[in-house]
Formats: sequence, structure tokens, C-alpha cells
Amino acid sequence: MGLKLKRIIRFGVALLVLAIGMVAYVSFFVIPGQDAEHARFYEKGRRLNLLLSAYAEAFQEMDNARILGFYSPDYRSPQRGQWSLDEGSTHTGTSVYQLIRGAGDFERSDLEQEVSRYLNGIESVAQCQSKIDLIHRTEDEQKLEARVKFILDGIDREGRLFQDRFFIRWTLRKETARPASDWKIVSDQLVEGVRVAGPGSGFRSIDPTRIGIEFRHQRDPRLDPVANGRRLKFGVIQHGFGGVAAVDYNNDGKPDLFFADGRNSRLFRNDSEDGSQDVRFSDVTSGSGLDGIGEAGSGFFADIDNDGWKDLVIIRYLAPSLIFHNDGDGTFSDRTEQMGFDLIAPAISAVFLDFDRDGFLDLYVAVYGDAFQELPRLPFFARNGAPNRLFRNEGGERFRDVTLTSGTGDRGWSLATTAADYDDDGYPDLVVLNDFGRKALYHNQGDGTFREVAKQAGVLDFSGGMGATFGDFDDDGLLDLYTSNINSNQRWFGEDRTASLYLRNVLRTKWIFLDALEFRALYGLLGTRWVELGQMVGEGNSLFRNRGDGTFEELKDSHTNRAGWSWGVNFLDIDNDSDLDIYAVNGWISNATKTDL
Repeated sequence: MGLKLKRIIRFGVALLVLAIGMVAYVSFFVIPGQDAEHARFYEKGRRLNLLLSAYAEAFQEMDNARILGFYSPDYRSPQRGQWSLDEGSTHTGTSVYQLIRGAGDFERSDLEQEVSRYLNGIESVAQCQSKIDLIHRTEDEQKLEARVKFILDGIDREGRLFQDRFFIRWTLRKETARPASDWKIVSDQLVEGVRVAGPGSGFRSIDPTRIGIEFRHQRDPRLDPVANGRRLKFGVIQHGFGGVAAVDYNNDGKPDLFFADGRNSRLFRNDSEDGSQDVRFSDVTSGSGLDGIGEAGSGFFADIDNDGWKDLVIIRYLAPSLIFHNDGDGTFSDRTEQMGFDLIAPAISAVFLDFDRDGFLDLYVAVYGDAFQELPRLPFFARNGAPNRLFRNEGGERFRDVTLTSGTGDRGWSLATTAADYDDDGYPDLVVLNDFGRKALYHNQGDGTFREVAKQAGVLDFSGGMGATFGDFDDDGLLDLYTSNINSNQRWFGEDRTASLYLRNVLRTKWIFLDALEFRALYGLLGTRWVELGQMVGEGNSLFRNRGDGTFEELKDSHTNRAGWSWGVNFLDIDNDSDLDIYAVNGWISNATKTDL
């Protein structure tokens, strides 16, 4: 063996020993230290959540002394000033006020007066919640800085319903060595605050049974593990269905209602007299040819064959989806086989669009993952779902699957989709909302193909995407985009320390190898911003203004993101003032303490 070769071997051995030493050092010293730091961070957050729950209870009870007990005797906020509501603006009976800062230092005595003045303006409190929004990094274990949200619903002294939604930056200090109850607020600064107040008379609740609608949603029995004894690997899906479509199916100028259902979908005909306030519906399911349709996740109406009557597509999860032709006499006939619509997939939703501009509406179907067999592989970038499907309408006679050639087979866990020509080139584009992942924007190239451009267009977004709507909210002639996500009370836990912990845990498992390509793709989209993912996924809904050049600008200060655990969304003009408003459906299953979301 030559001298040169021996030197190379010795050098290689030295490098190997050095590498092993570095891995050992990181494994035994660096990673445990980072894990311990995250554990301390989590414990601070847990204690602060307990304090915030008690803080909200004190406001719910309107207990002045108890509220002040959360503040340190040494409380002092330099340059805070007194907070007060401005004169506000009133529109169609609803008033909106901004909470504004004052000037000068703020002492404990000023705080006592401010709390008293605030409570004196309230007649009663319906509910109050206070949650962590973000925890700011601090090296002092006896100190905690956090942005908290304060939401109070009640009745003011004028008898109006109101909601206060304030965001405040707190500085707390642990004043004794005893448990969490002895964290005290030593200073605070206003981030932003809004009060909305009104008579609460804009809408009137109607008992559906009084107008002829007797319907109670039932889940798909195949997805009920108690009823069928079959285990779901991803059990959340059993709660994910149910919806209503409003459509004038019989062309009498009045909207009728179709309820997709797990056991028996229903069609209700609007029998109200023209101009009458006496609204009446009749259940016409049996006579319409739609009786006995179960396992239905959603229903969509459109005139598929251009005969002037709206037909029905029923999307079903891991069951054959269906097409019913509107025969124009109040009845529907099953045309699924005749139309060549062979779709058995974990389908969730759909949208009609004429992507090739041939005058016939095509169909794009949003497809989820198989909850019996799969889990979302990455909780923020899952791409192991079944592919979405695009069906081309061939003259109103058949649907042909063109997913592969069109490039629209998104493999996220898709919950919703919508279509519009956002860049005004004459061709409708597609937006896909993926659960446990990213939004996708598919630009219609005009040649039968689409290109995914979410990042380039400025609408790249990560969260539990659930709904989307296009509308020109600023009246500039361009279609803007609003998407629904999750605005979670646990967003604080998704700070960079938790993202880093997640990566460290992955490094300890086989998934770092199995999902290496997914992590690489994610890094290609975000770069070093990947550590912000935890905050992104809990940030809430997104409003994107169309710039008119094929790109969008996200309006983070539009007060449209905090819509809770949001589902379906829609632009509509609620008060007929010609400006588009937003309706956002929200809610989810919570523990009794309601601290889990």
C-alpha cells in the first residue's frame, strides 16, 4: 500500500470519527437542550392559557376587583395612554368603533379607572373569551411577553348587541415562586381593537318546520365506525359532510332547496306565492325521482346539456358519484352510465366551468384521501391524497376524464374548489383548497392544459383549506379571492420552536427518508421561511386583492382572517348597498373546556 493511499485512508477515518463525534454531540447535547427549551416554552403557554381563562371569567362576571387582581401592584405602562373608542361609523344600523391609544405614561390608578369605566358601559355580558395569539421569545424565565386576544359579547347601556375584539401585548412577571396564579401583568400595549354594535335585527330566525322544511342531517353510515364496526384510519372525515344547494330547478323564478345527506337526500320545492311574505316549501323528493339517494356528500346543479333546465351532480365519498338529468317536468332521471361518468373516489366537492370554451359546462371534482387506508402524511403539506379529476363535457352527451392531459390532478387532501377567470384572458382558472396543505391556483393556458401558479401569483397559503370565493370587493373590475382556513387558539404553539421540534422528531424516525422528496418540495416553496409554517397554518382566512397583472396582494390588515375554524365562505351583498360583504361559516368539535382549538 502506497504512502499516498495510507494518508487518504487516515484522513477518511479522521473525517468519519469527526462526523460521528459531531452527530453524537448534537444528539446528546444540542437536541436535548432544544427539546428542554421547547418544553419550557410549552409550559409557559399552558400556564398563560389557565390565567386567560380565569381572566375571561372575571369579565363575564363583571367583577372589577377580580379583574384588577390579574395586574401587578407595580403595574406601569410607559407611553400607553388611556384606551377609548372613537366616534365610529354607522352603516345600515350597525356601528363600528376603533379602540384608540392615548398618550403619556399609564399608572395602576389609571388602569383602575379604565376598567371601571369599561364595565360601567356594559349592561350585561353574554360571553367572554381570552386566548393566546402569539408568545414572544424571552430569555428571562420569570418574564413572559405575549399577544393575547380578548373577545367579549354583550349588551351595552343603549340596549345594543355588541362584540369587542381586542388584541393586546402583555408583559407578565412571576412575582413569587408559587404556581401560575402568581403571574401578574406588569404592563400592556394595544395592538388593535374593534367594537361592532347594532340592534341585532338584520336577520330573523325562522323555524324551518313552520315553512315546510323537515330535515335532519344523518351521516353516511359507511363512515360511522359505531354503526358499521369498520375502523377509520382518519376518523375526522365522518363529520365532514352535509350541505345545501339553492337552485330554481323548475324554472318558476323561486329558489328551491336540495339537501345532500348520508342516508336520504331531500329536495324541497318553493311553493311561495309571488310577492308574499308567507314562505312555504314542499318535500317533493319522492315524486322527483331523487328518493333514496344516500352516501351523498354534496350536490351541484348546472345545465349540462344546454336544454334550459338545471341538472344535478351528486358527489359521493368512495361511492359512485351520480348525474341526474332534469327532465323539465319536475322530475329527474339517472344518466350516470349514459354520460360515462365513472367516478368512485374519496370525492368531496366540485365546480362547473367551461374550461375549453366550447359552450358546454365541464366538471372539476375535488378529491380527498382514503380515510380507511391513509392519514395525511405531512400535517402541513400532505400530498398523498387521491388525484382531483377534470371531466370534459362532450356536447352534453358524455363526460370524458381529461385529468392527465390537463395537468389538474392535484394530490392534496382537497376539500373545496372554485373557478373564475382571475386574469381576464377569457379562460376560467381553478383554485383548489387542500386540507393539511397548500392552496393551489391552476392557470388555464387556453390549450386544454393548466399550470399551477399559486406561488408566482401571490396566493401560496398553508392551512386547513376549506372554502374559496371570487368577487370584486373593491369595485375595480378585477376578481379578488377570499379563502377559508383555520384560525386556531393554539396558533401560539406553532412558533418556530415547535416547527423545529417537529423536524427533530422526524429526524429520529424513518419518515425523514420516506418523505424526503416532500420536505424538499416544501423547502423549494418556502425556503428558510419553513419555520413560520406553524403560525401560517393557524393564522386564519385570507383576502387577496387582484392587482390586475396576474398577481394578488394579501390584505392581512383587512380584519377578514379571524373567522374561527372556517368552512364555506361567500361574497354577497347582504344589505343591498352595492358593496360585497363576506359570509363565513365556522365551527368544530371542541372539548368541554373549549381550550383545545
